[in-house]
Amino acid sequence: MESKAFPPENASNRAYRAIKEMISQYQLVPGQKITYDQLAKKIRVSKTPIINALNRLEQEEFVVLVPNRGFFIKEIDIEEVAELFKVREALEMAVMEVSIRNQDPKMMREVEKAMVAHREYHYDIVTRKRLALDASFHLKIAEMGRNKNLTRLLRHVFEHIYLRHRSEGIHPKRLITAAEEHQIIFDAIKEKKIGKAKILMRQHVRKGKISTITGIQKATGSFEF
Repeated sequence: MESKAFPPENASNRAYRAIKEMISQYQLVPGQKITYDQLAKKIRVSKTPIINALNRLEQEEFVVLVPNRGFFIKEIDIEEVAELFKVREALEMAVMEVSIRNQDPKMMREVEKAMVAHREYHYDIVTRKRLALDASFHLKIAEMGRNKNLTRLLRHVFEHIYLRHRSEGIHPKRLITAAEEHQIIFDAIKEKKIGKAKILMRQHVRKGKISTITGIQKATGSFEF
């Protein structure tokens, strides 16, 4: 029976957010079969919102539908992650140019605030929170360019890079080096040096790619790439 507190459309959105959060927290792991009844009970909705949410997540490629078997959490594919980083690099390059040309003091303060929040979040391992703060820095730069489509695409790429693997596999040293790289990127943006900022961002993304893929290989026990 549908909960009276949540109309069908709202229940589907709520189920979507809840399932996505469970994926991000690794409560639902790659390759796991999704059981409608268990999710419906946990999220406190009927099966229909669960199915609606899973159809939406399938379109976003977080889950896969196997004929006659049901939905499964999409497996981690290192080759796909490498491709996502290529897309991210291209987007970051496009973002950098328009963001520097459109920068203003208010948005630069927002970018700096995100940079500091990432730097000052102290933890001995790379956590989901730390990755979210890292993404926030990059997305604030994108928002400064005032191109909603570029920002939306970049956010989508970040979600797939960061939500579909265990963050604990990333070497803790990356916590320090990434923060240092953010600072020099920020300084180049502030100085409106487009060429320098793009070079620094490209190097930053490529180092992140190596760190992330190495972390996935460590977590899955696979070292072939």
